[in-house]
Amino acid sequence: MLNTAYEVNENLTAALSQNETLPSDDEIAQRVLEIRSQWDLKERISRRDEAERRFSDLIQQLTESIAA
Repeated sequence: MLNTAYEVNENLTAALSQNETLPSDDEIAQRVLEIRSQWDLKERISRRDEAERRFSDLIQQLTESIAA
């Protein structure tokens, strides 16, 4: 996951340095839909479970930092 985030940041930096514009929200949404349409049910369930786990971890960390 970190590699993906790094590659995206690197690509955005390269695009900006070449005076290109970033994709619009609509273009990003369309790309996301295209990618998701290729996922089978098992992968969708796996990704949802991972997202729920990460969200739970985030909430827990935020709660702990507020309490500290």
